[in-house]
Amino acid sequence: MGWSMSHRVVHRSDSHPGSTHHGRTDTVAVLKLSLFSNNFPDFFVIDHSGLADIAKIETEQDRRDATFRWTGTSLVTFGGTGMLVRAVAPPGFCLRIATFDDFRIHSKFFTGIIDPQVKAEVIEESTFVMEAAEIDPNQASFRSVKFPDRFIRHRNFELFAEPVVTIDDMQSACFRIASPLHPEEF
Repeated sequence: MGWSMSHRVVHRSDSHPGSTHHGRTDTVAVLKLSLFSNNFPDFFVIDHSGLADIAKIETEQDRRDATFRWTGTSLVTFGGTGMLVRAVAPPGFCLRIATFDDFRIHSKFFTGIIDPQVKAEVIEESTFVMEAAEIDPNQASFRSVKFPDRFIRHRNFELFAEPVVTIDDMQSACFRIASPLHPEEF
C-alpha cells in the first residue's frame, strides 16, 4: 500500500483506500500521512506554494505537496500535540497559523530560523492537538494550542484556523488520515 515504516501504529478502514478508522483491529505502521476532507473525500490537504488548501490530487507534485509528517507521539490516540510538517522536499516547512492573514494556514520554513524567539513563536503557532472530530469521533480535528478555540478547517477550499460552531463548521474541521500520497523519502 505504500505505507512508510515507523513505530506508530494506525488502524485502517476499508471505507477509503489507506484511511484510518480508530477502533479497528488491522494495523499498519506509518510515519507519514495525508489528510483528506471528511465532506469532500476527493480533496486532500495540500501545500500550494506557501498556502494550505484542500484540493484534488492531479499530479505527482500534488502528491508530494499533500504528504505530511505528524510530529506527535501517536496517530492512534487522540489528545496528543504535534505539528504537521512537510514530509517531502523541500524539508523544514510546517503548517502555521498566519495571524497576519486572517488566521489563514500558511506553510512556513521553520528549521532554519536563527532568532530563538521568532522560532519559538512559529512553533507555537504551528502546534495542534489532534482530537476526535465532533462530527465523526472516528476521524481527526486539529485544535490550535496557542488559540484553543480555533481548529484547522477549510472554507472555500482554503485552510484557516477558526472556531467551529455550526454543523458545517464541524464538518469542515473533520479530516480523515490516509496513507501518504507520496511514500518515498525526500
